[in-house]
Amino acid sequence: MSQTISRMYKTPARAASAKAALEQEDYSDVHLVSGDSARDSVDEIVAAITKGNILKSYARVYAEGIRKGGSLVTVHAPFGGAARAVRILGKFSPIDSGISEPESHVMPWDEATPMSCILQMPVLLEDPAPFSRFWNVPPLLGGAFSLSSLFGMPLLTEAASRSSSFGIPLLSSNATPLSSLLGIPTISRPRSARR
Repeated sequence: MSQTISRMYKTPARAASAKAALEQEDYSDVHLVSGDSARDSVDEIVAAITKGNILKSYARVYAEGIRKGGSLVTVHAPFGGAARAVRILGKFSPIDSGISEPESHVMPWDEATPMSCILQMPVLLEDPAPFSRFWNVPPLLGGAFSLSSLFGMPLLTEAASRSSSFGIPLLSSNATPLSSLLGIPTISRPRSARR
């Protein structure tokens, strides 16, 4: 995946310098189009520009700039290399090409959505409680609502509640409650009985 970046320069010399700087930084897919306004027709310039994988509608706009004496440099920057290519091209004083540059879509870093930030993709779902919205159940963290009240049970954290709904005490001083409840002796002996 690559990003196409094009810049127009006032002279062929500046465009050639920009192309050489890109190639020196290991950008291999770089195209330079300069025209001879006396010889080249707009269609010939458009054909030369589209060889660099530029849309024909953009190529027609660029061709007008080239007919006026400008030169166009286009680079297909690999994934992660577009910002560096833009900086390199900016060092050689590009001029207005007639095509507005797209706004930067770089997302700021957000700890809550790290994968979206890494992939530079918008968060797909902005709803903080999609499960609650889907099932029409209020969120469990909100207000006085609790999971116990959803099932019609008393809150387990209330001080008055000392036993569960099943009649088993929740708090016990017995070290072996299951063995005592079932009447089964424990497997280990108390420490005082060991020798």
